Amino acid sequence: MYQITLGPKIIVGADLTKKNILRKAKATAQPRQPKTRKPPEPCFSDRSRNNLIKALNGLSELPEVLLTLSYPDGVGTDSKQWKADLDRLNRRLKYQFPESWWIWRIEPQGQSGKPHYHIVGSTGQRTDPYDLWKWLQERWCRIVGMDPKKDQFATNVKEIKGDSGKLDRYISAPETGPYMEYREGWLTLTNRWGKMNRENIPVAALTPYRLGQETMDEVKGMVLASVQSQIGELEDKLGTMTNTTAHRDRITLKKAIKGKKDYMYRIRFRGDFFSILAPEHIELIHKVLEHRKANGTL
Repeated sequence: MYQITLGPKIIVGADLTKKNILRKAKATAQPRQPKTRKPPEPCFSDRSRNNLIKALNGLSELPEVLLTLSYPDGVGTDSKQWKADLDRLNRRLKYQFPESWWIWRIEPQGQSGKPHYHIVGSTGQRTDPYDLWKWLQERWCRIVGMDPKKDQFATNVKEIKGDSGKLDRYISAPETGPYMEYREGWLTLTNRWGKMNRENIPVAALTPYRLGQETMDEVKGMVLASVQSQIGELEDKLGTMTNTTAHRDRITLKKAIKGKKDYMYRIRFRGDFFSILAPEHIELIHKVLEHRKANGTL
């Protein structure tokens, strides 16, 4: 028995029997060699990142603004203080904009490793981006000890328009460092993203289905076809690149294609999976499941 959950752009599959085909290799009769312990590395775990992607793609409304918060040089390495700074700003946001909602992400800034916040959301009311920036600049600079008049780049407010997929990829990008002298802070940091004023977040309705093996196989085929179409688009984009294209852009695209192909392999043999699909493909899967449900063949 399986469960499928559909949102506007996401599909989550769960094997309720927890008996996936992929198994860990059996231990051999030979004694295991002791593993060499590596020093801990800061990381944005795959599970946490997937949960952020689900949150962004589970919104029923596109965020209106992207806020950026930067720290001054010489900021401390105490990750608890970083979070306390954000909590102080959140209290001011909630007081000034009671209907606002936000999803935040913290990541190392550039080559310095300093903490750096990106926040997407809405004030819940008609707000001019420039007026919001002036308000944000004053409050954030007070919190972190910067001069709002001299440190003009401490904050930024950008109005969100157009491609929500590009925004999602920007906010949920993998963490790459470098961490520099802030390494200890990144090691002890417990949460790299979160929600503020979550009661106001416009969450899209999710539709769950209980499926048998036959229906699950059909759904998997549709998901694989959708992912294959994404691969095709990326390969077409790769094919249009010329000798003048930056090497980094070419490598990034190749890695994206390889990642999707690897994902297709995993999804074939697992009951548990999570995908971001085009809305029209989600709608097609929804129609197939509703048809099977009506006929009693789920």
